[in-house]
Amino acid sequence: MSQQKSKFDTEKLTEFAVKKISEFAKEHPNEIFYGFSIDANLLCLNSEEEFQKSLKYYRKKFGGYDTDELIADLKENTGDWEYQGFVEFDKNSGFDMEEYNEHYHEDEDFQLTSDYAKSMDKVVENLKESGVFDLLRKTNDFYANRIEHNY
Repeated sequence: MSQQKSKFDTEKLTEFAVKKISEFAKEHPNEIFYGFSIDANLLCLNSEEEFQKSLKYYRKKFGGYDTDELIADLKENTGDWEYQGFVEFDKNSGFDMEEYNEHYHEDEDFQLTSDYAKSMDKVVENLKESGVFDLLRKTNDFYANRIEHNY
């Protein structure tokens, strides 16, 4: 029994992401980045500088954001990142939106092992191995991951 071929071209997606992250790094040489995430078809990055601006804004607008947990939630929420979707995967870069939508509408157990999940985890691993994140100034606890998009 052969494994079904993925609808996501992880090699093509990795090449595309490496190219776009390299370009991004040249455009943001002074910021210090703490996180990279693949969120649906969006590539997302955030810097300490932009996070501090968001934190200040949220505290002023809503109050609070004074516990480690609330601060961490804000810091890790790609929806609040300055560079959420600085570039998007599409059909030309090897992304299958139909397959992603199928993944998105399934239950959590399915989502853990879907074609999308496995493919994006592979892309994240490829990016880590490629060394592309070394082009960015980054924190000691910099992370790269794939997150589930939830509304």
